[in-house]
Amino acid sequence: MTTAGQQLGALDDPARDRPSSMDAIDKHAQQAEKLDASAVNDQAVKVGGAATSANDLGDDLRAFRDDVLREWDGKDAEAVADHLEQLGKASYKVSDKAEAAKNILQRVSEILENVKKKVVQLAQEANENDADNRALIGAARRRKNSSDDENEIEAAASEIERLRQLNERDANGKKEEIEQALDTAEKQIDDLLEPLGMEIEGGFLELLPADTSQATTPSSAAAPIDTTGRPAPVVGGGGSGGGGDSGGGVVAGVPGDGRPAKPIDARGDNPAKIAEQFLGRNAGDLKSSGELPAMQSWVPNDVNCANFVSGCLEAAGLIDKSQASASVAGLAANLEADGWRSVPLSEAKPGDVVVSNGGGHVVLYAGDGQFIGSNNINPDGSQQISMGGGGGLVKVLTPPV
Repeated sequence: MTTAGQQLGALDDPARDRPSSMDAIDKHAQQAEKLDASAVNDQAVKVGGAATSANDLGDDLRAFRDDVLREWDGKDAEAVADHLEQLGKASYKVSDKAEAAKNILQRVSEILENVKKKVVQLAQEANENDADNRALIGAARRRKNSSDDENEIEAAASEIERLRQLNERDANGKKEEIEQALDTAEKQIDDLLEPLGMEIEGGFLELLPADTSQATTPSSAAAPIDTTGRPAPVVGGGGSGGGGDSGGGVVAGVPGDGRPAKPIDARGDNPAKIAEQFLGRNAGDLKSSGELPAMQSWVPNDVNCANFVSGCLEAAGLIDKSQASASVAGLAANLEADGWRSVPLSEAKPGDVVVSNGGGHVVLYAGDGQFIGSNNINPDGSQQISMGGGGGLVKVLTPPV
């Protein structure tokens, strides 16, 4: 029987914060990195050369046949000419088949390259989301362990468990997406190779040896790593600092040093307009200023995107504090449960919620193709309210009518 002490001990074990499916995601990414599409393309070039040679041979045989018919007499000449005709036709057939094989191998090379990029991208997104979620879990754990209030401890423990479940769900979703991409690519390649009488045994990831000169890990392929094991912040916009909360696109900085300004009475009916009042403010200051009451102060300074959007939505009267969340997945789930629906970006209205960066970031739509939110643009990787953060868009959520 599990005791209360054992349950609390489990909550305090950081090893349990990482979903088990992340191991499978990392393995898929490592295997995908070994795919060397250029090797298949090289074979396609060689086969193309063979097609040209066979076609040239057919032309030579046809020319020899014509010479025989012009220069020779009698039945022997006709027999030799007929034989040369058949050889020429056979050469042309070989050329046609080789040309078809070349085109097939080139297409296989494209599929391998595309699935490699897709798997590595999805694995990177999964690792960034996991890092952000575990940062939130760690903050909730510190909140639990530093409090003497039983209600506060219970609330923090509940938050830890909820965030763990969200992280597990996010990781499982990415794992399924990766495996679906691999299965689709394998079927496409099998269908292409079937006319050539070829098939891949044991999965196409075993088709090619590793190209060790180009192999990289998913994280190092995208951004430098700091000593925390998370992508280092990219100064000057656009990077995935703080675990990818910049959204993967260029994040335009705004004037301001991030220091507290005169407190703003942030109320209104458009969350994007509310957000604009805080341009240039540091999220770390804003979450503790009380100007957006739904923002939770325990959230780390580099993962405040959902915290800030929640605060703006609550200030606009679109959600209550119970629907606010420090997690991107948690906020999106709460909104969808409340009737918010997904719409194309072309139908987005200012104030709609935009989930970006493969599901690891959230901002508000500001209108005219612009976004506003809490983005990782500070040199230390912490967040500041700025325009941008809509890269890698996943979905746009608009409130119920």
